[in-house]
Amino acid sequence: MYYSQCVLNSVKPVNPYLLHEKIWQLFPDKADEKRSFLFRVENLGQRGVQHILLMSSYEPQPANGELILLNKPKKVQFDGITNGGNYRFMLRANPTKRIKDSGGKTSNQGKVRVPIIDEEEIIAWLNRQLKDLAEIKAVTLARQDLLYFQKNKGNQNHFGKIQTVTYSGILTVIEAKLLVNKMIEGIGPAKAFGCGLLTLAKI
Repeated sequence: MYYSQCVLNSVKPVNPYLLHEKIWQLFPDKADEKRSFLFRVENLGQRGVQHILLMSSYEPQPANGELILLNKPKKVQFDGITNGGNYRFMLRANPTKRIKDSGGKTSNQGKVRVPIIDEEEIIAWLNRQLKDLAEIKAVTLARQDLLYFQKNKGNQNHFGKIQTVTYSGILTVIEAKLLVNKMIEGIGPAKAFGCGLLTLAKI
């Protein structure tokens, strides 16, 4: 895996899904493959140039355009993540749950996905995501943001919004190999909108 620091050289508000498409441009030979990267806007909600942390299976390549690689991508093996180790973590995620669809739709087994609002439920959602992989010792909900997006399909524009939560705290690793697999896969939905990237720092 590779970690890269990027900046989006634009001070205008950016459609989160459009940012996802711009990141694809860093992998010109992988355009037809399944997405193999996760990203997080580090200064979300702040004015000015956006700083982006990118984790990818392939080494990104510099591309012409607004998205700029700041330095050479760093290749990592995750060997430093060990059972019983304590780490500071950060994660931006889109905690959701399924409820019965009061509108009577029959798709998705009659259920719809809605954001989790209650703080205790938001923390419980994270614990479920990491069950048997890591134990959360301390957690803070650093910020909650409502992201609006526009997604183009053919000649139609689809508008929507997602609720994101930025978690930070301390965890103890239970099963290092399984946790690394989860980190590579990404946690929760909305990965195309900058969610799901879990980062760790050894204490």
